Amino acid sequence: MEEKTRAWPIAAVARGLALFCGAFTLLNVVGALRTPGFDENIWWIDLHLLPQAAALVFLVAAALTLVGYAVRPRMSRWRRAVTLVLAGLCAVATAGNGVDFYVLWSRGDFRPGLPLPLSFVFCAGFGFIFWAALRPPPAGRRGLPAAAVLAVTAAACVVLFPLAQELFFGNTDYLGGSASRPADAVVVFGAEVHADGSPSFVLMDRMDTAIALCKDHRVKRIIVSGAVGVSGYNEALVMRDMAVKAGVPSKDVVVDSAGVNTEATVRDTVPFFGGVGWRRIAAESDFYHLPRIKLAYARAGWNVLTVPAHSTHRIPQTPFLVLREVPAFWVYYLRAVGG
Repeated sequence: MEEKTRAWPIAAVARGLALFCGAFTLLNVVGALRTPGFDENIWWIDLHLLPQAAALVFLVAAALTLVGYAVRPRMSRWRRAVTLVLAGLCAVATAGNGVDFYVLWSRGDFRPGLPLPLSFVFCAGFGFIFWAALRPPPAGRRGLPAAAVLAVTAAACVVLFPLAQELFFGNTDYLGGSASRPADAVVVFGAEVHADGSPSFVLMDRMDTAIALCKDHRVKRIIVSGAVGVSGYNEALVMRDMAVKAGVPSKDVVVDSAGVNTEATVRDTVPFFGGVGWRRIAAESDFYHLPRIKLAYARAGWNVLTVPAHSTHRIPQTPFLVLREVPAFWVYYLRAVGG
């Protein structure tokens, strides 16, 4: 009796998704082996309940299996069984991460911008791969169309993954709602100052958020980071004046006037944290900027708590800025993987 098959477009989409997930996981494993403590798989799955070695073995096995399914979808019985088991376990693990999301949210450990965890999206993706892999794709001359659909799906994942991180991760306040354990400092990333010396709407929103964090006793100090822009004004000094004028004691405002970009701010602030013994650090900027900030600090060995700026003004450039972060995310990610 001939084995039932899965429609080739469905199989090709599932294979493209499997290829992206497998390749991404393998890159993360390489980063973990190169740099102790590096764990960029946290962007899609949290295996903290497993010993580190066991988690690494599972991730390698899952990644190789997913890539194998993408490349050779017509599998032997034993190979299909392994693929189904590992894809199913990934779905279960990400579903568990989604449950953890609600537990931690209820405890006030963070404040999500969306009530749905990204983990459930990944769970659905692995569920789809599991369902598609239950049956082989049809035999026949569909090689080129299937390969095209696979490539388009994988390429779409490359674009959609950073956008999803901006939407879900970027809009979550990981500092939490309690003042019982305030951060030692919050780093505020600079933005444009106008020719008349007034802050742009973006800079106003970032500073208003940081000032509120300080007044709510969620952070002890504010580190303002910026540089001299085209207006001729030093962004960091304008930011400092805004904080002091709003009632933040000047002794609690630290100025970094060399923060010409994200990398410079991270480079300037990291040595300072260790020098004074600060350990709990927050980083605040616009939601689309925060995934890249997280990667930059992770590369420097710091797990910062990101906080999105509370936006009160409509910025026409926001769609462009969101899309610009897609390639920027991968540049910073590859730098982090490279150590």
